[in-house]
Amino acid sequence: MPLDSEKYGIFAYIVTLFFFAAMEALAKYLSESLTVIQIVWARYAVQFILVFLIIFVLEIFGFKTGIKKPRLLKIQILRSLSLVLMTYCFFASLSKLPLVEATIISFTFPLITVLLSPILLNEKFKLSSLFAVCIGFIGVCIALMPNAELQNNIDSNEWLLGVFLAFASAIFFSLYQIGTRALANIDSPVTSLVFSGLVGLILTSIFLIINIDPMSFSYAWKAPIYSEYFWLILVGTLGAIGQFFILIAYSKAEAITLASISYIHLIWASIFAYFIFNYIPNTYTFLGAVIIVISGMLTYNKINN
Repeated sequence: MPLDSEKYGIFAYIVTLFFFAAMEALAKYLSESLTVIQIVWARYAVQFILVFLIIFVLEIFGFKTGIKKPRLLKIQILRSLSLVLMTYCFFASLSKLPLVEATIISFTFPLITVLLSPILLNEKFKLSSLFAVCIGFIGVCIALMPNAELQNNIDSNEWLLGVFLAFASAIFFSLYQIGTRALANIDSPVTSLVFSGLVGLILTSIFLIINIDPMSFSYAWKAPIYSEYFWLILVGTLGAIGQFFILIAYSKAEAITLASISYIHLIWASIFAYFIFNYIPNTYTFLGAVIIVISGMLTYNKINN
């Protein structure tokens, strides 16, 4: 792959991580007054509408977007469901945990991918991969060590639920990535993008119609104030822009190259956590994050070799 193309891909991926981190920070802010399910609904509703309108306009003017009927419908459905569940679990974890800690736990998804790939993709499992998984788990324990004391800031049950939800989001994101790999060179990226947005919109709309949040079993819709409508639209817009740039990134750079700079997501998350929530990660958090990033890079290297 040409060097200039690789540079464009890296830049696009850094921009992607910025928009995703901004979306997550905004979702955490909104979770203080709105339900998780309506935030997730806004994320997919706005994304689907924006992507659909862009594709519609491009097709009218003669541009070929590559959108077609999915060839592997069952895998597309399972992949899209995994993405929706990942989003819901992660947004729910943000309502329980600090932004940086939730992001750190979600970075265990490469390690989970290593454990699931031999089962779902019939890939060979290596002891070196198991070693990377163990190192990553140690990193998570170190990063969460101060939080185990709770420091009288978070209820213990709420904290444990937040940790569980963050791990669940990592599992679902791993399944989403495995599904993406299974669909590689079969369905176009645009087809997968539209389909995942549509499934997310349909599933979250069902919960809004029956008016129940699946985690809290409370009412799904809380009437937002006028400014919150703007923030909800922005959540979906940031997600759509992030998805757009990630398509560019993966078309210009190799997956292993982009995986090696995924840690920048932690940097963006830390910046947003500081300026929006006045939160400064401590030494244990940074140390655990570094260990997880290293183990994740080792894992991705094994996945792509």
